[in-house]
Amino acid sequence: MTERRPGEWPAGLGPVPATTVTEEMPQPPQGPPAEVPVPEVRLVVTVDLTGRYDTSTQVSHDLYEQTRYSTDCHTAVVRLGEDALRVSFGLGSAIASRFFLAAREVEIHVPAGTRWAYVADEAQQYMRHYAADHARMINRTRTPG
Repeated sequence: MTERRPGEWPAGLGPVPATTVTEEMPQPPQGPPAEVPVPEVRLVVTVDLTGRYDTSTQVSHDLYEQTRYSTDCHTAVVRLGEDALRVSFGLGSAIASRFFLAAREVEIHVPAGTRWAYVADEAQQYMRHYAADHARMINRTRTPG
């Protein structure tokens, strides 16, 4: 073996010099760009609150458990049963607070009849209120300039 000092290449070897390619590879013929169709995908979150409930705490807990892993989606479908509507006051506000930033549309399905139809309207009003409040908060926290 040959003696070498730190910083020297061993056995007379050196770095490989950079060479330019003199021969160009033939280019494939250029055609119109290919368009790949991308299907429109809409994510839907379904919340089922049609079970048996005795307290509003149970309804709130079930709503939280069913939505805690949901992310941004296009549509949230909330199915409400008689028990959930009977024991839970402010259900429209609770639904709106869970989805006002996460969903573009919220569908609330109530049992047939007009007795509980106000819940959907209540949720829409709260969602508008929460979205406007969020926009005001964001505008206040931005630095001017």
